[in-house]
Amino acid sequence: MIKVGYVSPVDPNTDRMTWSGTFYNTFHAIKNAGVEVKWIPCASPRLLYNGMTKGASLIYKMKYGKGSPSHSKLMSSTHNLFVNKKLMKKCDLLFIPGQAEVVAGLHCDIPIIYYSDATFKKMINYYWFNFSSKAIREGNRIEKLVIKNATYNFRSSHWAAQSTICDYGADKKNTYVFPFGADVPKKIKRAAIPNYKHNELKLLFSGKDWDRKGGDIAVNAAEYLNKIGIKTKLYIVGIKQLPQKVKDKNFIRLVGYIDKNSLEDYKRYLNLYYKCNALILPTRAECSALVFSEANAFGMPIFSTETGGVSDYVINRQNGYRLPLNATGIDFGKCIEKVYNQRQFEKLSDASRKIYEDSTSWEAWTIHFRKFIDVNYAK
Repeated sequence: MIKVGYVSPVDPNTDRMTWSGTFYNTFHAIKNAGVEVKWIPCASPRLLYNGMTKGASLIYKMKYGKGSPSHSKLMSSTHNLFVNKKLMKKCDLLFIPGQAEVVAGLHCDIPIIYYSDATFKKMINYYWFNFSSKAIREGNRIEKLVIKNATYNFRSSHWAAQSTICDYGADKKNTYVFPFGADVPKKIKRAAIPNYKHNELKLLFSGKDWDRKGGDIAVNAAEYLNKIGIKTKLYIVGIKQLPQKVKDKNFIRLVGYIDKNSLEDYKRYLNLYYKCNALILPTRAECSALVFSEANAFGMPIFSTETGGVSDYVINRQNGYRLPLNATGIDFGKCIEKVYNQRQFEKLSDASRKIYEDSTSWEAWTIHFRKFIDVNYAK
């Protein structure tokens, strides 16, 4: 049986929080593919690790100004002091999720899978702003080294995979798309279909970053729908309080921040998917939002934007719609109005669930990984 070493700073067998649960879920998805997977710590002893990485970050800031410390030779050298090389040597294959600083400086004869949701170039002036020119040069140099060191480059979207190939010269045949799955129970109810009889609609907006996720646009869309006679409620989860300018909107239901580690909060979160009819997320920038996978799991139609890696999770006219980035709240409202008037929610819901089962679930990820192993490591 092939042995996969899972390199991470936390125990991926039990830690459900790091990288929104991606460490935990990919670890178990690999395990469920019928291979042996072992955790290889890269942050022990913890106190020394924290002290040295903090020091490296301070030195980086003095040398490069504003930038991404993880994309630097300095941080790469620091992190690789803590990788458990003895455990690593017992493995046939290494899986390293989202740790460019580890991959960049890791010298070994064992094939490496590097899993990420973006490239450094794609993040500049998209998620990351006002980086110094020196930091950008160093970041691109490290990203190229990361991709070269990785035997296989796994990405969570075609958007990220294309950049890996076109911007950094990755081998196309060794670059794979593995969409993120949803961390939801196996047995769940489907999202509710709108109450057409009473002309009602319940929309869900989920995001901690109000501006980047397009919160104002979602509010304007709901406001438009109410004005034309579709009685719409907008449930907002992720932020602790509403911006002052929308606090007086009586159609808004603020759910607030939800801690998924709390059983009570988690049940509240699941109930939102059960009672809402669609997800609206007019995001300004997005790599691979897990909320899309969650919406697909519940068979919930999605209304989002044409940006980043969204197209792997929201398929136009199948499980929802991707509107142009310059679409206004009224544009979103009119799109939802058309779907509502044509009674298309059930059709979109069925397709959403199908996309989840085929692509954006961790079960689908496991099947995809098993095929990868069979093709590349068949005895």
